[in-house]
Amino acid sequence: MKTISNLIKNQKETVENDSLRFLSGHVFSKSINHKYIRLSNRSGTYIHVYSEQDQYTEPIFTARLHWMNFMKDSIFDINGDKIRDLAIHWYPSSGCCLADIYYCCIYDENTDHFSEKLEILNPTFYPDQFQTFSMTYGHPGETKFYEFKWTNNTLDTLKSYEWNDRSHNHIILTNFKTGTHTDLKNIPKNLPELYGFDWFMMRLNNEDEK
Repeated sequence: MKTISNLIKNQKETVENDSLRFLSGHVFSKSINHKYIRLSNRSGTYIHVYSEQDQYTEPIFTARLHWMNFMKDSIFDINGDKIRDLAIHWYPSSGCCLADIYYCCIYDENTDHFSEKLEILNPTFYPDQFQTFSMTYGHPGETKFYEFKWTNNTLDTLKSYEWNDRSHNHIILTNFKTGTHTDLKNIPKNLPELYGFDWFMMRLNNEDEK
């Protein structure tokens, strides 16, 4: 905290490297200045955001991750409202399967605060379409894609795509708006573009392959 406090008071120039990221100015808002700090050391990776609204006194956002799990931090429009948000990418220390996890924190310019961390697994973001896709955790060929739509700070589940079984005879499309299930013989055109698609397409023939 002493290091962060010193950065808030004294750091002027942008810094971006593996151990420190310091940004100042219109980082998230076009009308409010912020100071963004991501500091990594052996005790963890710390991310703090401060606002000029209170003269950078108290952070409006904090997060801490183990340094071995932290992958990267990204600032971009997640939900399609043309305002930059924060995504924190981390990866679990153990597990069998693909698990790129993002904490999505939506910035609200009206309140100058961030939403609670929304965890999205293996995501693909399409902010121009107000959409995010997520592939679930599971063995190759046994995962499911979810299609979401953003409504301000929340996600509405639109559809899911999953194999019928290990034969991969067809994909079951579930429409959560209508409650209908459709068997698809062909791969939907939007799926090959998604993160995790190769994993989704793999096949396991027997239990020994798990």
